[in-house]
Amino acid sequence: MFTALDRVRAARAAPLTHRVTTTFADGTERTHDTRSAASAELWAVGERQNLGRDLISRNADLTDGPIVRVISVAVTEIAADQRIAA
Repeated sequence: MFTALDRVRAARAAPLTHRVTTTFADGTERTHDTRSAASAELWAVGERQNLGRDLISRNADLTDGPIVRVISVAVTEIAADQRIAA
């Protein structure tokens, strides 16, 4: 019998297969890796809500200014030779 902890361990052992890439107007990119296409799409839905909006930059030194604009969100599959097992 599997316990909840066993199921969590099995899920965490699955490789990261999809990547959500958010691109900003200043050229920076932020990525988020997921374990399935469905979870990548769910993450991308939230990111797409920010398309065209001005956001406060995560840049620690704020050299490029405190405001950035989201210009694109893309979901891609991570190549099999680049996948990371957690």
